Amino acid sequence: MTSDIVLGIEIHADPKAVFDTIATRSGLAAFWTPDVKGEEAEGGELTFGFSGAPARLPIRVARLDAPHEIVWDCPGGFPFWEGTSVRWSIEPSEHGARVVFRHSGFSEDQPEYDFGSIATTWGQIVVRLKDVVESGGTPNPALS
Repeated sequence: MTSDIVLGIEIHADPKAVFDTIATRSGLAAFWTPDVKGEEAEGGELTFGFSGAPARLPIRVARLDAPHEIVWDCPGGFPFWEGTSVRWSIEPSEHGARVVFRHSGFSEDQPEYDFGSIATTWGQIVVRLKDVVESGGTPNPALS
C-alpha cells in the first residue's frame, strides 16, 4: 500500500497558460525553484537544485498532453521520492482552470513527519503556481 498527496486549486487563467507554466523550465523557475536544468520535452529529464539540498532532484518527463496533463516520474535523488510520480491534471472551469495535483507512490514506511513536510511544501508550491500564472508569469520574488 502507498500514500498519495492530492491538492486541488482554481486558477483564474486559461488552461494552456497553466500547462505552459508547469511544462517549461522558465515556468518552473518562476514558481518552484530558479535552478532548473535539462530537457523539458516528453521523455526528457529535468533536474532541480535547492539551496541547502545535498543533491539535485531528477524528474523524468513521462507524459505531456497539452493542455490537460503533465506526468513526471521520480527515479530517486531525494529521500522517499524514488518510484513516486507527480501528475498535474488541468481542466477548464468557469473561472479559468481547475488543477488537481497528485504526488503518488510514497511508501507507508516513510515517517509521518517527512510525508507531512513534503505535503506542506507541495501546498506552498501549488499556491505559488497560482500566483505566477494569475500575474501573467511574473516570477515569485521569494524564489530570487
